Amino acid sequence: MNIPYLILFCSAQIIGLILILLRKKFRTLPNFILKLIFINIIFHYVYYYFFYKGFIALDSNWPYSVVPIATMAPMVVYYYVMSVLYGKLKFTKVSLLHLLPFAINGVIFILYLNTYSLKSTYLLIAKNILVSLYLIYPFLILKMIGNFYQIKGMSLSIFNYNKKRTSLIKLLCFMMSLHFVILEIKTNLPLFVSGSEATMDIINLSFLMLLGYAISYVIVSEPRTLHLSTEKIGLGGFKKYDKSKLTRELAEKNVIKMNQLMETEKPYLDPELNLSSFSQQCNISSHEISETMNGLMNQSFNDYINNYRVEEFKRLSKLEAYKNYTILALAFEAGFKSKATFNAAFKKFTNKTPSQFLKELE
Repeated sequence: MNIPYLILFCSAQIIGLILILLRKKFRTLPNFILKLIFINIIFHYVYYYFFYKGFIALDSNWPYSVVPIATMAPMVVYYYVMSVLYGKLKFTKVSLLHLLPFAINGVIFILYLNTYSLKSTYLLIAKNILVSLYLIYPFLILKMIGNFYQIKGMSLSIFNYNKKRTSLIKLLCFMMSLHFVILEIKTNLPLFVSGSEATMDIINLSFLMLLGYAISYVIVSEPRTLHLSTEKIGLGGFKKYDKSKLTRELAEKNVIKMNQLMETEKPYLDPELNLSSFSQQCNISSHEISETMNGLMNQSFNDYINNYRVEEFKRLSKLEAYKNYTILALAFEAGFKSKATFNAAFKKFTNKTPSQFLKELE
């Protein structure tokens, strides 16, 4: 396979996405950081292109140049997620820890420059440090989203709170984890199998091409993953009602308060739960709850409650104590009031029927 031609083919996809984001209506902080992610990918393409054209020698210092750029990618994705959640970047003293991999690889680079016989060893160490970040950062992102909703533990179910806004985040987390596996093999396989470098480069380039197409698909299928300049950016793109006094900051506090109640008291288990009774338990007015859910979370009250019930059904179905329960009995245990509502909600939030889910579970 002609690798330079593959690189040019892959680059066209990413350049197209960058051109889309250059449009005036997409000039927002999340989209700006998203462009940095795409530019990072383009840099890799440029490096590989010059390498396979023979302009970069393996024994020169240029192969190390890919290390800081690749090290930056997971951190950029992390701050992209932060910008989607909060509409701004938050920096604290803990944020300095993100610079630790750069500091370590900076020391290794100094050692790399001052030796000839150990160049390949230092380069291998630096690459393994950066590869580990592609596994670490997806967990940091899950933790950040969990903290936003005040949810303990880590679970992919956190993406269900706002599927439309977080579909691209979910994709990036999954692709980072997959990229970790590819980069780990690409970095270390040549130690055991000679001549595997070119094959792994093709696999890595093909992955980056797949990433470009996957991002394009998500953007086309769910346009709200791109943030418009007319929106107030935060998770869900908070939209304020006319003459309303509710701010995005207060709406975010309401979400935290509601989620804490749902996690600790589990009011969704009551099939008679309605907006009025939930309002009394939260000590938030019904109107403010509705405005918070519609404006910030892009969800109706029924979807919000039923999402928890679906997750409860999935949790109960895995417990030995409920093995002999029928599907409908489990649905009632999870707080659903009717079979029709349960089936519709389960399909909506999982894209599966309850029977399909249980069959896969078995």
